Formats: sequence, C-alpha cells, structure tokens
Amino acid sequence: MLAYVRQVQRYAFMQPRTYWCEFPFFTMISGFRQQFRLGSRPEDLSDVDTIEQKAWEKHQAYLNRLERLPLEKAEYYLRLKDAHGVNTVRGLANITGEDWSYIAKILRTVELPEPVKGFLHSNKTEPAIIRFFHLRRLLDIARQGEERLQLARFRELMEELENGASPTMEVLGIQA
Repeated sequence: MLAYVRQVQRYAFMQPRTYWCEFPFFTMISGFRQQFRLGSRPEDLSDVDTIEQKAWEKHQAYLNRLERLPLEKAEYYLRLKDAHGVNTVRGLANITGEDWSYIAKILRTVELPEPVKGFLHSNKTEPAIIRFFHLRRLLDIARQGEERLQLARFRELMEELENGASPTMEVLGIQA
C-alpha cells in the first residue's frame, strides 16, 4: 500500500482546486452566538447590519400573522412585486425565499370580488372568521370564475358558518 501511495505521489499531477461561489447570507445573533443564515435577508430587516434575536422574532411574528390572513399576505406580495419591479411569481419567490407555488396560490386570492375582500378586511379581528376563511376556502371561492358565482359560493359558506359557528350573520353585519 505504501508503494502505491508513493507511486501516486510521484506520477500523479494533483493540485488543489478552489471553487468560488457566491451564496447570499446574513448574520443573526441569538443567545450570544453568531449564526450565519443562507438565503436573502428579509426585506423588513434590510437596514439592520446584524440581526438580533428580538428583531428576528418580531419579523417571524409578522409573517405568522400574515399567514392567518391570506388576503393581506397577497397584498404584501403585490407590494413587494411593485417595489422590486418583478413580473413573475418565480422572481418574487427569489426575493422572499418561499416556494413559488405557494406564492401563486396566495396571489389567486386577489381575484376575489370586492364585497368579499371588504368583508374579510372589516372582520380581520374576528377569530371565527379568520379560522373559517382560510386559504383553501378562499381559493374555492376564487375558483368559481364569474363574480356572481363567487358571491353565491361566499353566501353558501356564510350560511355554513352561521349554522356551525357562534357568530351570526346579523352580528357580523351581513345581509342574506
């Protein structure tokens, strides 16, 4: 074996190679430790050099709050699109670091009729409404196509909410 290693050292031309790659990363300090995170820095924290744990938790809480409100998250994505001049969902996914198919689903909620959007915006503090009108139900309404069909599906869901949950349509200010 030793003879083989010496032969390889003598006759083989082996030179170390250096590869240069650029990966976007940012530093975060949590628990008195500095951590390097791969990926682009969140836009909300772009002005901060080193991200403290408190700022990171505040950013995560903001994203979690948007997660419960798909319509507001879609509007957030549209603002990002306009601010960065991005035209595609994949470009938006590169900015946010999220899956492009998830972003495409969220952006479909923008196609909801204005009365539905107004109702969701005015009742975003009602926990029963937030739980009931999650992303899957909003996509079900948007999938209906025409506005009259979307409104009819929304009325059906409101009746289902009235029959199954505690808040009534009269309390919420919706006329049947």
